[in-house]
Amino acid sequence: MANISIGVVGAGLIGRKHIMKIREHPDFDLVGIADVNSEGVSAQYPGVPVLRDYREMLDVARPQAVIIASPNQIHAEIGIECARRGVDFLMEKPVTDTLAAASALLGEVRRNNVRTLVGHHRRHHEQVKAVRRYIHDNVIGNLVGVSAIWAAYKPDKYFEIAPWRTQPGGGPILINLIHEIDFLRYTTGEIVAVSATSSNRQRNFPVEDTAGALMEFEGGCIGTFFASDSAVSPWTTEQGVGEAAEFPFSGESSYRFIGSQGSLEFPSLVHWSQADGDQNWNKPVISQRLFASFVDPYVAQLDHFRDVVCGTEQSLQTVEDGARTLIATLAVAEAAQTANRIDLRERYEAVAAGSHSNTTRKAS
Repeated sequence: MANISIGVVGAGLIGRKHIMKIREHPDFDLVGIADVNSEGVSAQYPGVPVLRDYREMLDVARPQAVIIASPNQIHAEIGIECARRGVDFLMEKPVTDTLAAASALLGEVRRNNVRTLVGHHRRHHEQVKAVRRYIHDNVIGNLVGVSAIWAAYKPDKYFEIAPWRTQPGGGPILINLIHEIDFLRYTTGEIVAVSATSSNRQRNFPVEDTAGALMEFEGGCIGTFFASDSAVSPWTTEQGVGEAAEFPFSGESSYRFIGSQGSLEFPSLVHWSQADGDQNWNKPVISQRLFASFVDPYVAQLDHFRDVVCGTEQSLQTVEDGARTLIATLAVAEAAQTANRIDLRERYEAVAAGSHSNTTRKAS
């Protein structure tokens, strides 16, 4: 089988990570890069055509597939151009910056029948696949609830180098929680309603530094999530899984899935249950550590994208599915501001039908 020719749009932090994985992958040929800093990027990757405009890169390199790692606000524009040219694409999260843009993108994808994958890379962790399997196989019985934490202290430099992070849209809800929302949708089921509250009292920036969310799932499960970028803890997915060198490994579980016949911690995969299936609070609850191997999620994601482009696998997350994660995340921010419970089902239907209003708030 011939290698897949692939281009990358955007050579920032995440774009460079994709480029590195592509160059190491035996089944892809990197044929072009598009970045506004074309001279600087070209010096980093000699021998690879680097063009300032992504349309020119598509014309010159004519890739079979593209990875879109550009700023969020032009995700839809680039995805639409790829779809019109029949180019399959992997788009970094969030799928777009507004729900109206997501609707427009979804329409073009459907009209041109291109294959898509959204880059919520945690779906490709073996631990994530394992916990999803255990939940769906009723290893802990009927899922009753899930409790989760994402809490870390972002240093002052984080805000100094990017002052927009101190403004609405730059807080932990839209920057960090979107990963966790997607993880919950993938493992636990569809989120159908959210309520939330938030606070900015630690830093007094115009954006939240702490938030709490209550989530209702399609199967009747109730979830709670605490998120803060101004609190010191070992409880983040990054620290627990050890997926990035910049987050020191803790190995601690930040998720607890609670069922009618037992509970499960993630990412440690500790299974709690009572002997002989005797559900009784007077009986001891014992633990057993389950196993899942570790893989580089970006390599696994690229392997999956190869199979999607070749038509041998269905996409683990299409543009439409990525839009649902965006809907739920934006709703948490809206619920925190308005103190309203927000039902998501009509919003899912509106984006799928391509009828979402252009007045929808933006994601960051």
